[in-house]
Amino acid sequence: MTDPRVGIVGDAVEPIVTAVESNGGTPLVDRPTGQNADPAFIIVVEDAALRSLIPDPSVPILPIDIDTPGLSSISRDRLQTELPWLLDLFSSDRNRTDDYPDTDPRQLTVTHPVIGIDRPDGRVYALADVTLVTVESARISEYTVVATHGERRQRIMSVRADGVVIATPAGSHGYAHDAGGPRVAAETGVGVVVPIAPFSIDADQWVVSLSDVRLTVDRNDTAVELRVDGRQVGTVSPAESLRLQSVASIETIDIQRGLERL
Repeated sequence: MTDPRVGIVGDAVEPIVTAVESNGGTPLVDRPTGQNADPAFIIVVEDAALRSLIPDPSVPILPIDIDTPGLSSISRDRLQTELPWLLDLFSSDRNRTDDYPDTDPRQLTVTHPVIGIDRPDGRVYALADVTLVTVESARISEYTVVATHGERRQRIMSVRADGVVIATPAGSHGYAHDAGGPRVAAETGVGVVVPIAPFSIDADQWVVSLSDVRLTVDRNDTAVELRVDGRQVGTVSPAESLRLQSVASIETIDIQRGLERL
């Protein structure tokens, strides 16, 4: 069996390096892609390491201690348990017919969209959600959301609220759900638009295509900040339009999918 190459990105990863080596793998620490690398997958530890690979890691990633619930992250302790069969599964020359006849590595992966937002200082990327929210708590602003469905563009929301959040399927399990939005299944190509603490009690929530969504702040009586995956990345001026588009994707390994097939 050829030792599978495994990228490892993150802090305090020495025990993971040891575990990969002990189970017959070849660890590639902090250099998971590029010439002479070609890992079978990348173990990514914590959110900062995941952000460093966005927008487009070239191979599947295994999320460890990632905060986004929709990415099916596992703990470092559980990784020690699951690593032997995972390395065997991703080995390039193992006999799948004898080992796991119903399992192919591709059956374990889930594809997640990466949202690009163009800003004056460059493009920023979101894997979970994009939020506009007033800087001062309990202060409302007014927001307009326009979504594109095929060739049709539609204003789906004009709402007075503390903010509005647009979430991918992975992000729909987090802040958007806490704000009252639905969870969305992975690999559906849609996301959710949810107002945050709306002034009207019957404000709508929407499930929309992530191909092209535009956000505008319509009032200028309070500052509004832009948050991407929970991080503040700037402020948004009144009448400034933000365009959100699905520009790339990543694949994550869902351990539970694998266990159901073994």
